[in-house]
Amino acid sequence: MKILKQALFLVAILAMFWLLLFSEGEGLVADWVIANDWPVLQVVLVAAVLYALLLAIPFFPSVEFGWLIMAAFGTVGILAIWLVTPLGLLLAYGIGYWLRDWPWVIRVRQRIAALPAQPGDNWRQRGINWGLKRLGSHPYLMLVVLINLPGNWMIGGGGGIGIMAGASGLYRPWWYVLVLIPATGIVATAMLLGIELRK
Repeated sequence: MKILKQALFLVAILAMFWLLLFSEGEGLVADWVIANDWPVLQVVLVAAVLYALLLAIPFFPSVEFGWLIMAAFGTVGILAIWLVTPLGLLLAYGIGYWLRDWPWVIRVRQRIAALPAQPGDNWRQRGINWGLKRLGSHPYLMLVVLINLPGNWMIGGGGGIGIMAGASGLYRPWWYVLVLIPATGIVATAMLLGIELRK
């Protein structure tokens, strides 16, 4: 899985650079889809829904798949991925919420709550202490940080974060979605601005 993720990440990054520098927003395959008389919006919608479902799976490289859809369809793909990303994370939240009363989930919550702040000079321990302190007092801020944190695949990526959010009992569903809409739009907004500047 790690090799697959690295390969997808490289391909997705190269595709995004191509979208920004050479395609002027049309995307890698949008013209090909139109040339074959396929309905672009329906193709993008099917791809975006598939992405949303994959996003709910912990440790699956779904973010890279979303970037590929953005690069493949340009502006319409970027908007579609931004639209469905909170829905995919809401699905993961629902799975976590359904699991919240399972005995092993309760034990995990209790162990996390009982974790003492360990003194440490290294950046990793300081980061863990900072995160644990603010998870209880500022859960929505921590959600934004975790969603946009490089390397969040180590805790399951979007699917893992969504499941933990649902199981934790710290988040209300509507507030969870409303916070995710701007939080997941950072890359999409940057891409749209890049395309507009290119034009």
